[in-house]
Amino acid sequence: MDKRVLQRYIEGNVTTEEIESVVDWLDQDEKHVKEFMSLHKLYDISVMNQSKQSQSQKKMSVPVFMKRVTIELLKVAAIALLLIGGRSLLEREGVEEAPPLYQTLYVPSGQRAELTLPDSTKVWLNAQSRLVYPVTFQKNSRRVELNGEAYFEVRHDEQSPFIVKTEKMNIKVLGTEFNVSAYSGTPEFEVSLLKGVVELGSENSSGTYRMKPGEQIRLVSGKYVSARIKDMDYFKWKEGLLCFTNSPIEDIFSKLCLYYDVKIEVAELPFLKESYSGKFRIRDGVEHVLKVLQLEHRFSYKVDSELNLITIK
Repeated sequence: MDKRVLQRYIEGNVTTEEIESVVDWLDQDEKHVKEFMSLHKLYDISVMNQSKQSQSQKKMSVPVFMKRVTIELLKVAAIALLLIGGRSLLEREGVEEAPPLYQTLYVPSGQRAELTLPDSTKVWLNAQSRLVYPVTFQKNSRRVELNGEAYFEVRHDEQSPFIVKTEKMNIKVLGTEFNVSAYSGTPEFEVSLLKGVVELGSENSSGTYRMKPGEQIRLVSGKYVSARIKDMDYFKWKEGLLCFTNSPIEDIFSKLCLYYDVKIEVAELPFLKESYSGKFRIRDGVEHVLKVLQLEHRFSYKVDSELNLITIK
């Protein structure tokens, strides 16, 4: 792989074709991933030195830089990480402070990623998820922006609430563990609180709702519904497992479309409303799930790679 292409990839200055070539190269060998991370580390060091020098000179115009972020490549697969420095639409607080610098982590379909934020908060990102976060959190404010699904272990800090901004709802926490599924462009929104306390609020409403441990809030037919968490295995997605417990098969197909970025067209088959329980490794792919389901239900499927379409009948 051309080092100049890798360097531009790290800086977020590549074409779509170059992104695909880097992703393919990373998937070929674990040694490629290590080489990539070594280059990224060198870039982080140079950027931090430039950033410190810029701040000491108190310049008003601050370029968008990358900062070192602790990213653990998961053992189940060599994940392709697209790190792009960029400014977010997050509201800026504290006008006396310098404008924050943001960076973006995007996880492609069929993959997941784990990272540690500047405040030591741990985040796991599911497939097709995007997290925008600042290089350094500002005083009395820790804000990130999520499009997709993530599991958070937030470091406790009473003086600085942690806020996750999504398309439908904002989630405010002091220190807790919770899971959020909030993909933009879909009706899905779900918050599951495992430990601690979180408050839900909307920019269109002044009211808030405080969740309790073990509670799950879902958006159903335009209304938010509260229930107890029924299936703790679901959260094993951050370990590389897709777990379904008495899930309608049509819901399973919807999840496969989301996680693997594939279109699935299904005929009106009688078993779609039936429930299924099972566990699958994400790395085994969508066809593995379909073949397992075929053991209990009679259906056939056809894959059209050019259209990225699976037809089930």
